[in-house]
Amino acid sequence: MVKSRILFVAPALFALTAVACTAEIAPSDGSSNESQASSTNRNKWDQCGGKNYTGSTTCTNSKCTYSNANYSECVPPSTASGGSTGSCPSGSSAPQQLGAATAAYQVMRAAAGACGSASAGPCWASTILASQRYMVAAAGAVVASETWQTIEFDSTDPQYSYVPQAAKAALAVAQLDSTVAAFLVAGLQWDQANTDGSLFPSMEPIAALSTFVYPGSTTAITIQDPAAGGNRRTEVVTGSTWCGSVNVHFADTSSYENGFAPFNTLSYQNFYGTTKPAYKGKNAYPSTPFNGSGGANPFLVVSVNGVALSWNTATWPVQNCPNDATCAGTIDIDPIPYTQPAAYYDTTGALVGPQANPFALQVTNLYADPGHVGQWATRTVSGVQQWGTFSTAVSVLGTTVYLYAKQM
Repeated sequence: MVKSRILFVAPALFALTAVACTAEIAPSDGSSNESQASSTNRNKWDQCGGKNYTGSTTCTNSKCTYSNANYSECVPPSTASGGSTGSCPSGSSAPQQLGAATAAYQVMRAAAGACGSASAGPCWASTILASQRYMVAAAGAVVASETWQTIEFDSTDPQYSYVPQAAKAALAVAQLDSTVAAFLVAGLQWDQANTDGSLFPSMEPIAALSTFVYPGSTTAITIQDPAAGGNRRTEVVTGSTWCGSVNVHFADTSSYENGFAPFNTLSYQNFYGTTKPAYKGKNAYPSTPFNGSGGANPFLVVSVNGVALSWNTATWPVQNCPNDATCAGTIDIDPIPYTQPAAYYDTTGALVGPQANPFALQVTNLYADPGHVGQWATRTVSGVQQWGTFSTAVSVLGTTVYLYAKQM
């Protein structure tokens, strides 16, 4: 019997990207460390280069994109651009949009960590971005030193007890910048005013982030999905440099399942048996406060088959794979280097600074988690490039993070 999940609508092939551009960063020594021993072209998302790699470096309808000395991958142009034909998003709100996209990734990663391991069973991480799981907090409620309004996880949410402290801290750290806090508050209020709360997003592959360490590997990670017979859904998670930041790519495969999609749009009423009274809009589509007011963040883009879609729609298709057939899709999450360090180069292509993996620091991201303590970052202030390190310990909701300190 084919398993199926309760859902309203869902997308098939999905890409969630936080940068809509296609820059490629070359290795610092100018070499590719890639062998051309094989003449067989590689398909999209296949490995196409890296140290000790012996396969073809030529991709079919894709571009072999350098990730690091050990891994390069065939990236299709339409997906690499997030469905956009322009350059990286810019404008007065770009720092806040980037900060919100990075916070979304940190929250997802923290929620995945609550699973214990990628195969430890459901941990409610998949719906962690849904706006129905958040509420506007009173000023200073999240971090005692704040004097501005923030959002926090909704304590009345049926899944609240599953929210790990690390996810709460990640959300709070992002809002230590008042402009990011204002962006998230405006986003949640917009969602409540313009949607009816009947649909909320669910991304099953998030569970694989619990064991992901950049740059990842080609080893498949099993995640628990009851609709796929429990343990017949796998993720191959790899990381690569992307437009001055880092792309985290999921190759999502499932079998024995109806209603498959890397990104599902679930019915809140069917899932919880109730509705959210705070939602007063007439539109039925999924929402997240990380999109900000207007429901769209150019650094948090949903794409189906490489074509960007708006979150403000309920027309995404599903795949069915009965009788042990295979469903497959892809997701891309592109956080800025505050989340995952990557090689950083100046405009001439030269490696910048005394270490090979600095952060290209955004104004809104002055804090790093313990995994990045002591690492350095570059930033440009009034046209002058600076660098510093994450070296000043700060406690946020019992979690230690490290404040950036300028060195030069």
